[in-house]
Amino acid sequence: MAKTGVPISRRITRLAQARTNEEPVILLEGPRSTGKSTALRMLAAEFKTAVIDLDNQIVRDDAFRDPGFYTASDSTVFIDEYQRVPAILDAIKTRMNISSRPAQFVLSGSTRHDALAGSVQALTGRIHRMQIFPFAQSELEGVSPDIISGILADAQALINKAKKMTARETREGYIQRIVRGGFPLAVFRAAQARSRWFDDYVRQTVERDIPDIMKIRNKRGLSALLRKLASQTAQILTLENVSSSVAIDISTARDYIQLLKDVFMVYELPVWGRTLGGRVSAKPKIHILDSGIAARLLGLSAEKLYARQPTALTEFGHLLETFTVSEILKELSWLDDAVLSGHWHTRDNTEVDFVLERLDGSVYGFEIKTAGRASGDVFTGLAALRKFAGSSFQAGFVLYTGPRAFQFDDRLYALPISALWE
Repeated sequence: MAKTGVPISRRITRLAQARTNEEPVILLEGPRSTGKSTALRMLAAEFKTAVIDLDNQIVRDDAFRDPGFYTASDSTVFIDEYQRVPAILDAIKTRMNISSRPAQFVLSGSTRHDALAGSVQALTGRIHRMQIFPFAQSELEGVSPDIISGILADAQALINKAKKMTARETREGYIQRIVRGGFPLAVFRAAQARSRWFDDYVRQTVERDIPDIMKIRNKRGLSALLRKLASQTAQILTLENVSSSVAIDISTARDYIQLLKDVFMVYELPVWGRTLGGRVSAKPKIHILDSGIAARLLGLSAEKLYARQPTALTEFGHLLETFTVSEILKELSWLDDAVLSGHWHTRDNTEVDFVLERLDGSVYGFEIKTAGRASGDVFTGLAALRKFAGSSFQAGFVLYTGPRAFQFDDRLYALPISALWE
C-alpha cells in the first residue's frame, strides 16, 4: 500500500481532465474528505489557475454579495464546495447563455446536486456529474488491474489470464481492509485514531452537513437510524422495520434516509429486472458508502471480526459485500462505458448480489462470498440469472476469498475478490 505523505494518483482526476475537452461544466461530487479539493487543485494546476474555495468564510461571504464576479472569466473557473453559495449556479448559467464551449467550469460539492432546491438547479441538463468515492484499494496499492472493464470487454479472456495467478490476500487481510475503509484521512491512521476520526466524521455529518440541507428536529433519531442502517448494510431495505426499530414514523425515516443519501453516507442499490412483476422483488438494498464507517458504527474492530462466532461471521459477510460492491462502483466511476447496476432478488429468495447491464442489454452478475472455496451451490443464483436473462447473459462471477480463478460452467466463473487490486 502507498505510504502516508506520498501522493496517491486518483483515476477520476485523469478522467475529469479528459472530459474538460467535451463538457462545459463538470461537477465532482461525493462525500466530504474524499479528496475532492485535492483533485480540484490538481486539475486547476494543469490549467495554471487557482481554486475558489467557498468553504472559506471570507470568500463565501463575498461570493454571496457578488457571485457574478467569481464566474466572469474567459479561462476555466474552478470552484470548491459550490453548494455553499447556491447563487453561484445562476451566475454560471448566465455565462452558459453566452457560450457553451467546453472547459468553462469545474466544480466540486459534498451534497448531491439533486438535493439542491429546485430554484437553484439552474444547470440541470447542462452539468456533467462525476462521483468521487473514497480511495479504491487499487489506488492505495498503486495498480490498475481494471478487472471490471476487462470483464465487460471479454470475460473469458480475463478469466484465462487470471487462472495463471494465485491471490495473496488472506482472510485477515480482507478484514483489515474492511475496517480501514478508503477515506484519505483515515486509511493511514492507527486503529484507535482511525476510530476517533470516524466518530468525528459521523458527528459532523449529522450535526452540520445534513442540517445545511434541511432543518432536523430529531438529530438523535437520525443518529439511531444511521446505526440501524449500518446493521442492515448489504441487506434488503424494509422501511417499516427500520423506522419502528428506532421509534420514528415511516415518513420521517424515508426523509432521513434521503438526506443520508444526499451527503453520500449511504446509497441504495436498486432492484434489477426486465420487469418488476411476477417473481422479482422491488425493494432496494441499502449500503453504507464506506465499509470502515459501517464497521465503526457497528462497534466492530478487526479483532471482533476475526472471531469464529456466528454473529461475527454474519457481520463479516455483510461488510465484505458492502466493501466489494463499493470497490466495483469505484471502478465503474472511471469508465466511459455507461452501465446500469442493481441487485436481483426474486420472491422465492433467489438472488444475485450485484448485476450490471450495458446499454446494449448485455448482463453480468456478481455473487460475493466470504468462503475460501467456491463450490457448486454458490453458483445457484447466477445460474438462475443466466436462465432469466437468456442470450443477454454474458458472464457471472462468484467473487470469493479463495486464491484461484476458475471456470465452473458455461459463462460462470470464480474469481478472488482481491483481483480487484492485486
